[in-house]
Amino acid sequence: MEKKDNHTKTAICGIINVTPDSFSDGGQFFAIEEALKQARKLIAEGATILDIGGESTRPGSSYGYVEIEEEIQRVVPVIKAIRQESDVLISVDTWKSQVAEAALKAGAHIVNDITGLMGDEKMAEVVAKAGAQVVIMFNPVMARPQHPSSLIFPHFGFGEPFTKEDLEEFEQLSVEELMTVFFDRALARAEKAGISKEKIMLDSGIGFGLTKKENLILLRDLDKLHEMGYPIFLGVSRKRFVINILEENGFEVNPETEAGFRNRDTASAHVTSIAARQGVEVVRVHDVASHKMAVEIASAIRLADDAENLNLKQYK
Repeated sequence: MEKKDNHTKTAICGIINVTPDSFSDGGQFFAIEEALKQARKLIAEGATILDIGGESTRPGSSYGYVEIEEEIQRVVPVIKAIRQESDVLISVDTWKSQVAEAALKAGAHIVNDITGLMGDEKMAEVVAKAGAQVVIMFNPVMARPQHPSSLIFPHFGFGEPFTKEDLEEFEQLSVEELMTVFFDRALARAEKAGISKEKIMLDSGIGFGLTKKENLILLRDLDKLHEMGYPIFLGVSRKRFVINILEENGFEVNPETEAGFRNRDTASAHVTSIAARQGVEVVRVHDVASHKMAVEIASAIRLADDAENLNLKQYK
């Protein structure tokens, strides 16, 4: 997806987790038919991209690493089923090159790699060979594995992409400096493999091994990714730091209650509104309907110069 001009609305990417343990809809869409039903719903509500994931990456996941063949068996049938009835853009959420290759052959268009091409040295080559788009995510868990905010996450990637000296150097950097260094290395890997720049989106890794303050700083300074010359793919839906802000301010956050579940999506949609106002190209969300509303309002404000100069009627 090319970096959009200032006259294009933010696209919505709906999440379908085909895992028995995802951080918000654990196991609900594990069956192919249920995943397909959810895909139809997300598309009807306004999603133009669907992100299919077969491995939970949430903090404290009890399932952890998913074997390559099992992950393929989770995501490929769902991709094929969706592809049979829709030409919607499909992203596969995986850091494993063999899973990505199988998903792309099944009809996916985008590889959403939470390790930013650093978790599997063959991933960049697979993406380049397929001519696919790729989301390169800044992964603080990999760059600061001993950070208190990283220790609660599962291990990402094969081997160790960074040396001991790298990790020691990274500890001295601010979160934005660290993000820049991480992207520099990931983009160099992409360029070496032959992935063209217009095929790349950047994700600032919100919610992955970051403190509350660091999450907020990266959200505040999203334009730094645009300044690097890339479109932004942003995932903040139902993230812990959003829920923490609600909880600190007295809002119900228990997902077992109607208000708590609704509040998580309402708060997430507020973040989407801020992102859309800044011209973020894609937001990855669970509840498309609430985020669609946020995108429409924020985009209308951002695109005010393009609006019709109508005299509005009185509402009854």
